[in-house]
Amino acid sequence: MKITNSKDLILLLLYAKGYRSKQCEPIAGKTRLMKMIFLFDKELKKKFNLAKTISDDAFPDFTAYDYGPYSEQVYIDLEFLVDLNLVKVKKVKSEEDDMSAELLEYEYWQAGSGDIDTSDIDERMEVFSLTPNGRGFVEEELSGLTDEQWEALDKFKSRCTGIPLKALLRYVYAKYRKLTTNSKIRDEILS
Repeated sequence: MKITNSKDLILLLLYAKGYRSKQCEPIAGKTRLMKMIFLFDKELKKKFNLAKTISDDAFPDFTAYDYGPYSEQVYIDLEFLVDLNLVKVKKVKSEEDDMSAELLEYEYWQAGSGDIDTSDIDERMEVFSLTPNGRGFVEEELSGLTDEQWEALDKFKSRCTGIPLKALLRYVYAKYRKLTTNSKIRDEILS
């Protein structure tokens, strides 16, 4: 098996165990998912020999944008996977939701940025997870990873989803400064 597109990377990340050690744990927020795909390319594939399984072409190109490393392809792929009923999106709207801490942190950053309207927070804070069709697709079509590679992927997802978004951003911003030059929140993240 050779993974050749970024849609499959998203599916693999959503299938992996997260910080609660449960298969297919959701990923909260487009920003977190974007940074996870970026770090997957920059760090995970090298450390665990995933380059033999995942083609370099599978990783989208990232550019410096408003919130650090960004690839429009990730958003296009998410929309495609949702349209195929492989990924579902849940909007976080209240403190009763499991991801409310993430929402509160997101609101805090947006409010502190001065020039960003927070009236549509509920429309922008989303939680991504696999549908039963998506889970089946990964198990049938993307099951060629070794146990060691799955373990590495699980650890990676756990680290990325088990910390506050600001900590993840701080790591990305400190290590990959060239891709944060256009960021609206760079000074806040790095201070």
